Amino acid sequence: MKYNHAKIEPVFEYYLTFGFDRSMQEIAKAVHTTKKTLFNRYLSKENLELYLLDYWQIKSAKRMEQRMEFANNAVEKLLMFLFELQYCRNHETYFFQKAKELFLRKFYKQNSLFIKQLEDILNMGIREELFQYDCDPKLFAYFLQFNVLFLLLKDAIINTDYLPFLLAPILSTTGKNVFKDIDIEQIFK
Repeated sequence: MKYNHAKIEPVFEYYLTFGFDRSMQEIAKAVHTTKKTLFNRYLSKENLELYLLDYWQIKSAKRMEQRMEFANNAVEKLLMFLFELQYCRNHETYFFQKAKELFLRKFYKQNSLFIKQLEDILNMGIREELFQYDCDPKLFAYFLQFNVLFLLLKDAIINTDYLPFLLAPILSTTGKNVFKDIDIEQIFK
């Protein structure tokens, strides 16, 4: 998308400070324009927010590129990328949260029953001391569902070579021992 930076930047700055829970009238007043002008430019509040999210990602990506310019290798670039995401989360909180919500909402609508099942399994694994992780079970369920759909199920049959890689970070010591005792190939025949 092409942006008139002079027009979108004040709205962007307003959202950085006050978030997405404002009316078009409040936004217009804060950026010294009219509600009608905002609707003429963006057609709807939802569209404005999508433009702003896109604009935010462009700005963030440019910062990431500048930060990574002097990296010596891929590991350093990955760490700088993660640092920039952390910066976004901590300093551009409203945009980071909104982007996450939109992604999860779209994904959730398509897979809500699967997510609930995964969340229940993850909670059970915590209770049984087979799993250990420091995030919300629902969020981790999305992570697993995403990876199952796009990594493991590229073909008609699950590629079992990825399972240890996918599960290793959440398995406790007891969980790792249980996992070793399972004949994965037998399960997925």
